[in-house]
Amino acid sequence: MGRCRRELAGRRPRDHQRRCRCRRLLPPLLPLLLLLLAIADRQLAAASIFDGSDDTASLKILARVLTQLGAHAQDCSRTCESEHCTAAPLMRYGKYCGLSYTGCPGESPCDALDACCMLHDACVQATDNDYLNMWCNQSLLDCVAAARPSTAGTTFAGNQCNVTEVADEITSVVEAAVFAKRILHKP
Repeated sequence: MGRCRRELAGRRPRDHQRRCRCRRLLPPLLPLLLLLLAIADRQLAAASIFDGSDDTASLKILARVLTQLGAHAQDCSRTCESEHCTAAPLMRYGKYCGLSYTGCPGESPCDALDACCMLHDACVQATDNDYLNMWCNQSLLDCVAAARPSTAGTTFAGNQCNVTEVADEITSVVEAAVFAKRILHKP
């Protein structure tokens, strides 16, 4: 019997039980926290350059990220969007690219890069919403690399994003997820 189970069985004081429970809840949240910290660090550096703000900027950015993720978690997109192009936690590109952002069933992608995100969304959904699925993430990386040459000239009407920068941002986020998966050794 593992140490956590012994603790939960009442063989250890109550404070050990709480610590054990927290340790078991932490691993599923760890990749998201690592990703948010990595992206927030980059965003904070940019914020401090432009407005000279301090730690309050980090709280504002974190609050905005959490609000955006919660507000759009259940929505699906029927229109091609281009918002927060290089801020991964807030990014909305096309109909399918972005964290907790996807197109509605049956919607066609806006361009080649959006098609990669659509395929990734379908793969993740087929694997019980495992966003750390190595096959899905590697397929997305391969698709983005293959779509990169074609995205330079063609995109959807009204796009405000630099497609190459969006592709770079997606690649960075997915590589961070692959790295987090290796750290966690999650099968």
